[in-house]
Amino acid sequence: MTIALISEYLETHQGRDKFLRTLSYMAKFATLGTSSNETEKKLKIFSSQMSECRMILRLLDDIPTIHYAMKYGWGKEEPDRLIRCVELMQILVDIMFGPVEHTFWAGKHKLIKIDTEAWNNASTWFWITSLQLSLLKSLRKLKQFSNYKTHLSKTNCNTRIALKTVSRQRWNELLTCIRLVLDISYAVSYLPSGTFWGGQLKTWQVGALGTLSSLIGLYQALSKQAKHKSS
Repeated sequence: MTIALISEYLETHQGRDKFLRTLSYMAKFATLGTSSNETEKKLKIFSSQMSECRMILRLLDDIPTIHYAMKYGWGKEEPDRLIRCVELMQILVDIMFGPVEHTFWAGKHKLIKIDTEAWNNASTWFWITSLQLSLLKSLRKLKQFSNYKTHLSKTNCNTRIALKTVSRQRWNELLTCIRLVLDISYAVSYLPSGTFWGGQLKTWQVGALGTLSSLIGLYQALSKQAKHKSS
């Protein structure tokens, strides 16, 4: 994994978002080892600014989201009915999430007058729902890869290359499942107190879960880019 590969990835919107995300959660996690309230405050400010930067970048996500929805259509090319249904639900959730988060952002900066807490809670619910739908898709794909691997193992022909490919895909999907479980774990903590474990996690705990999830995501993305570049 070279600096050229990382630099190329940072030139993309997704790359910058993932690195900003990692920095934000690493700053939260770093509050665990602070020796003074002043240092902790600075780390929280840094983390908040990284998150704010990501939110501003997401102001431009609506058009790509709608474009993807138009390309996907009713998902007729997706052979698995469950994945198709879940994908359609997630597209709807993601389309609705954008304007809700934008409204919260505008209210937060006093551009419009709204109940920011209510809009923030709504945005968090859309985020959690989207994560859960992504997890459902990944679990389904993981099962499909496992079944296919078992099927290949039982065949008499030489399937070493195919088995290696399926094993790699299965491992990547397993990492995705772990990452999504981590994301859901700390996302719920942003809900109001009394809703599941909303408000129960400390800053460093959210940071630990978010950092681990972010590092897994970076590993997956950079590995995929490296493989694509070498092929």
